[in-house]
Amino acid sequence: MVIGIIGFLHLIHTPLLVLFPFVVQNFTSDILYLIYFFSIMFLYTFINGECPISYICKVINDKKYIAGSNITYYPEMEYVLQKRINVEYYFGIMTFLYISVLFIVIFRTNTFSYLLIFTFGILLIYYFFIRNQVSQKKRINFIIVQEITKYVLFFTIFYFLLLLSF
Repeated sequence: MVIGIIGFLHLIHTPLLVLFPFVVQNFTSDILYLIYFFSIMFLYTFINGECPISYICKVINDKKYIAGSNITYYPEMEYVLQKRINVEYYFGIMTFLYISVLFIVIFRTNTFSYLLIFTFGILLIYYFFIRNQVSQKKRINFIIVQEITKYVLFFTIFYFLLLLSF
């Protein structure tokens, strides 16, 4: 029951994140949107590339679940969608839309800078590391990339918080 509720929230959360910047269009909401996005990415780095919502459901199902051991499994979504569509395909499309909207918001706020190019570069490298085999995560390279990603995201969030104060 709890996983079904979480799954429903997850199902509507992603499309709402894609639509929100088109409904509310002002500098403050755009900056808050960017802070929210980078905060989610920051949270991912603490649970080895897991979606925070899926991670909660995995721990509900298995108290001994280790973060990052099965990042392509979304129990809450499979509960809601019941294999009607491919969950990975759904999230692939939504991620593409989410990243596209993110760039629209960044350019709309006129905050595109070398910091953001570096941030996206680090996120891309981190993405390739987490999509690699699980054994890859035990290697020192993954740990180094993950720690660098944490710091870069922290400073990116701080940068946007500073923009809000002006």
